[in-house]
Amino acid sequence: MIELRDVRISVGGGAFRLSDVDMSVKGKAVVLGPNGSGKTTLLRAICGLIPYEGSIKVDGAEVRELRGYAQLSCNLPEIYQMARTVGGLVEVLEDLKGVRVGELRRILSRFNISLESVTKKPVHGLSAGQWSIIRLALALASKPRAVMIDEPFEGVDPARRSVVSDLLLEYGEEGLIVTHELDVLRTFKNLDAYLVIEGRVYGPIGVSKLLGSGLVEGEGKGELTVYVNGRPYSIVEGAGVKFAEMGSLNRLYGLVG
Repeated sequence: MIELRDVRISVGGGAFRLSDVDMSVKGKAVVLGPNGSGKTTLLRAICGLIPYEGSIKVDGAEVRELRGYAQLSCNLPEIYQMARTVGGLVEVLEDLKGVRVGELRRILSRFNISLESVTKKPVHGLSAGQWSIIRLALALASKPRAVMIDEPFEGVDPARRSVVSDLLLEYGEEGLIVTHELDVLRTFKNLDAYLVIEGRVYGPIGVSKLLGSGLVEGEGKGELTVYVNGRPYSIVEGAGVKFAEMGSLNRLYGLVG
């Protein structure tokens, strides 16, 4: 289980802050929000990359006290800057995280990418889509228990997005899938979702219910109330601007005014 209790996270010298985060995730959940809302900041804290106040536990262990825990894996770019080439990354992560080369080769083959074709490529020379896929494959190839995956669809062409979705459901017993894109959500209809908006976390709400719901101005009218630009909006089934029709949560501010 992933548990966050009274978590507060400040970045940029306090310029941005996530406040009063309480979550209990058993299994997997989707974390949704517009760009700049705090989704990636939340993931960085859970992965132990930035300090936090309060308590974050993965499998009952406080994250700030974890050392060398190979069963938690993420695809955050800063984790993958330790080598110049893809092959160098694989070698380092074999030792540090238990990445299995055979498993990595199988994952990449599902995208019609051979490991040999990218081994000598410099990391900075990869396209955005290739870099996203390779980070995801490396994160999953150690077969970790917990997966923390940030924006896995970014830069990935539509034909390969279904492969990404399948992998995210297959690998890991628990974890968080962070995205601002709503058109991929139907794949995750059996999961819960959390919304991150302006530094606050709301939820959980079932993905299927969210897709059938819309935003209606006012508090307490539906399943959940969120605040956008300081104004309350209720998430109401069958009413308002449907989440399923937004395409991306980056459209949120244009839709609510």
